Amino acid sequence: MTTPNAGLEVLRDILAEQPLVKRYSNTVTSLIGLAINVIWLLVGLGVEIPLPVLGGIAITIQTLATVGIRFTPNGVTEKQVVEIEQYAGRHRVIEY
Repeated sequence: MTTPNAGLEVLRDILAEQPLVKRYSNTVTSLIGLAINVIWLLVGLGVEIPLPVLGGIAITIQTLATVGIRFTPNGVTEKQVVEIEQYAGRHRVIEY
């Protein structure tokens, strides 16, 4: 017989075992996109690239970063576990 909290304990185990990079993979992807964009803008302004070209490539970099975030699988976060625990607590049926 399983306990009512067995599924929630599995989530806590997954959360404890996964590396921080997995937990925050979307944030890491976003920061990488930001860093590339900042480097591009600094280099582009330093070599006097025309502003429309500079802006167009910056928008392209940001678009690619957004697509990267969309396809980067995020791990289980503490907030998700808490929200699921709260949801399960509100919707649990106690039978006597």
